[in-house]
Amino acid sequence: MDSIDRAILYHLQRQARIANNELAELVGLSPSPCLRRVRNLETSGVITGYTALLDRRLVGCDYEPIVWVTLLTVTRDSLLEFEDAIQMIPEITEAARMMGQPDYLLRVVCSDAEGFETLYIDQLANLPHVQTLTSQLAMKVVKRTTALPIEH
Repeated sequence: MDSIDRAILYHLQRQARIANNELAELVGLSPSPCLRRVRNLETSGVITGYTALLDRRLVGCDYEPIVWVTLLTVTRDSLLEFEDAIQMIPEITEAARMMGQPDYLLRVVCSDAEGFETLYIDQLANLPHVQTLTSQLAMKVVKRTTALPIEH
C-alpha cells in the first residue's frame, strides 16, 4: 500500500459516497486509475464495506449504555455460546472480549431507559453463562469516529 492508496482510504473514510472524479482529483490521479485502486482495495479486503452513519437521536437510538459482562465460567464452549447468542440481539452494536475482568464489554443502543430495562431483563440477563451484568451510562459522548488514523 503506497501513499496514494492511503490518501484514497483517508478520503473514503470521511466521505464514502464521494464521486470517483472528485476522489481522483484529491489524490492526484485520473479517474480510471483511481477507480482501479479503489476496486483493488475492496478485493484485497482493505475496504470491507460501506455504510451510512445515522443520527442516533433522530432514529430513536440515543440511549447508549455500556454493559460489562462477567461469565460464570470461562471455557471455550462458554465463550462461543455467549458470543453466538449476542449476535442475535440487534441492540448490541459492539462487543469486545476483554483481558481480565470483566469478560466482555457491550455497547448497547435503545430508545430510552425503559427500553433498556426491557432488553436487560428479557435478553441480556438470559444470555448463556452470564454471572453478572453491570451497566453504565455516559453523560456525554465527547468523541465518536469510525475513521482510522491513516496518514495521507
